[in-house]
Amino acid sequence: MKRLKIRFFDIDYVIKTDAEEDYVQKIASYIEDKVREISNVENAMVVPRSFLLAMLKITDDYFKVEKDFEEFKDRAEERSNRLLQILESSLKENESFSSAVGTRTEEPGREEVEDSFKQR
Repeated sequence: MKRLKIRFFDIDYVIKTDAEEDYVQKIASYIEDKVREISNVENAMVVPRSFLLAMLKITDDYFKVEKDFEEFKDRAEERSNRLLQILESSLKENESFSSAVGTRTEEPGREEVEDSFKQR
């Protein structure tokens, strides 16, 4: 684990982490932005270390779930597109097969069969 210095509400905190510094700072900035959205905090704000670590961990979990969801959504969309292509291709093959079969073999209607039988 390495020690990183992050800036949160104009105060430097040193934390231990395996994550990249840019990623940790992105998380801290996200939290800071959310706090500013709901309050009028503009100045330095002392946050107990345990709260900061909890907020960082919760936000990291959120970012990971968001990333996993986006990857899942992309895979599902890709699979859906492939299935759609397979279905469309199959329908086209069936349409061309049935039209080809329909032109080659015409079955006589019931009346035609009865008429030809009566003539014998």
